[in-house]
Amino acid sequence: MKNITIILLLLICLPCMPLRAQETVKNEVETADSKWKFGVNGGYGQRVFRSRPIFDNDRKRYVKDFKSGISYGGEVAYFPWKKVGFGVKYDRYQSKASQGNVMTEDVAIQFLGGEVIHKAIMKNPKNVILTSLLLGYQPYRNHTQVGDNAFTFNGKTMGWGVSVGAEHRFSRKFVLNLTGSAMMGAVFRLQRKTDINTETLHLSKDDSVDLSRFSVSLGFSFF
Repeated sequence: MKNITIILLLLICLPCMPLRAQETVKNEVETADSKWKFGVNGGYGQRVFRSRPIFDNDRKRYVKDFKSGISYGGEVAYFPWKKVGFGVKYDRYQSKASQGNVMTEDVAIQFLGGEVIHKAIMKNPKNVILTSLLLGYQPYRNHTQVGDNAFTFNGKTMGWGVSVGAEHRFSRKFVLNLTGSAMMGAVFRLQRKTDINTETLHLSKDDSVDLSRFSVSLGFSFF
């Protein structure tokens, strides 16, 4: 009777073993890392330069709108090692503010550069934390309208930044991520263009254009 019971238990358990093995293999495949990664993202951006004390409510609202914008971009990354990779990242920040018919500013700050990425794999291998150090080129453009007068300011500088993102893998090829970034840089020379002429402005440290900003973005990546 005892032997019959053991045989019956084996017959019940044996069909489950291949299923468990298949499930394990499936999970390993889904969490397997590809060396290449392609991603896009978009979200909210906020500039953090200091402004002079403002007492006028309309002006306060204008500066608040001027500092707030959208941020979006994309990246291509390659991981030669399990936890360390390298990439190329593009980011664009845009904001626009108007104060009645007095003044309007339309700003765009771009970043194109390289990144070094560290990957920390969590207990659940589908979740990872990505920390990146960024260094690259930052063009700046500001379309300004003051009354009937229109100006375009252009500047170029180097910039650097850091980003930290949480990533969750939904399948072998698709990942969703939430990332916070901080970018730094300053422009000390501007070109001011009008319909009539173009001139170069050399700015002091106190008058330089501070490009420092942070952003929070939601994105997805493909492997």
